[in-house]
Amino acid sequence: MQLYSRRLWIFGRIRRLWPKTRWSLQVDIGDILKVPRRHRGSVSISLPHHILLSIESKEHERSFLRWSWIRGVFGVTGALYQPKRGYYFLFRVLSKGILSGLLDHLDKNHICPSCRLVGDTTEVIVRDQSQIVDLFNGMGLSEVALRLEERAIVRSIRDQANRVVNCDASNIRKSVHAARRQLKVAAFLMEKGCIDELSSELMELISLRLANPSVSLKELGCNLAVPVTKSTVTYRWKKLTAIAESQGFSLE
Repeated sequence: MQLYSRRLWIFGRIRRLWPKTRWSLQVDIGDILKVPRRHRGSVSISLPHHILLSIESKEHERSFLRWSWIRGVFGVTGALYQPKRGYYFLFRVLSKGILSGLLDHLDKNHICPSCRLVGDTTEVIVRDQSQIVDLFNGMGLSEVALRLEERAIVRSIRDQANRVVNCDASNIRKSVHAARRQLKVAAFLMEKGCIDELSSELMELISLRLANPSVSLKELGCNLAVPVTKSTVTYRWKKLTAIAESQGFSLE
């Protein structure tokens, strides 16, 4: 069995762990590890047949599929992506044996991934934020989990603040545009001499708008002699606009 990868640090870790295994008494790591010249290309390790059989025999043990194994799979095939919104965790798995073991372990820990086939590779994707945090905590990467939650909280607060600011800005623009339209209507009615024919409520509303060109409809309603709601003020301005349009008024 020949294992290879362009990630040199993986084999550096294997070299450090090798003396702690019983296989180190049988095989020297330097004899089976091959590093390309100038570190260009893939590093490979050739496992003797008896070591391969020993590893495969452990796959059938119940203790084999544990978090340290998942962390090893993550080290070779995993990645965490941060798009514009949220995060998603991804395993790119070639081996069907590793895939079945991975899905079985995730299921036992109540982590529900989605799968899709991309060429010869199966992509196992976890999108739920809390499940991604559970995944990192299970692998012993608690610091990463904390940092992930920290960033998620900061992003949530920032998005909420942006929504509030955008909402306020939108409301201000709407109020300004409404006030400009009302001022044009009031000026037109005064120019046409129609203002004397209006009811006292409508005349008071026009006078109040001319005196307070920047206040909102709600504030206009509160400052009338007989306070009314915002919807009532809106209704009265629609009535004034209709009267102006009957006399030839146009916003154009």
